[in-house]
Amino acid sequence: MFRLPICPHCGTIYRYQDTKKAIRNKENTCYHCQKKFKAKIFPGMLVGALIPLVLCIGFNIFLLSRMKDLLLLPLFAVTLVFLLIVYLIVPFFTRFKKDDKEE
Repeated sequence: MFRLPICPHCGTIYRYQDTKKAIRNKENTCYHCQKKFKAKIFPGMLVGALIPLVLCIGFNIFLLSRMKDLLLLPLFAVTLVFLLIVYLIVPFFTRFKKDDKEE
């Protein structure tokens, strides 16, 4: 499911930047209902990260096979673009879980 996470207590949808902060903090408090929750990266993120990685490796191999006098800078740039893509999609693979201590 490619969507931003919601509060497990009240259903408030978190914005992209708020989700990134929640990932860093691990234990959070909802700004709407003031209840605690934990931010966890969905296991599907591994698949979401592997797809750009495989595409990056394939594109680098394609560049190496087509360009005889290729410098490392274009390969580095392609790799950075794919890493940026993975970094940008992490909040969409985050889920908020109720804090077990609270209940």
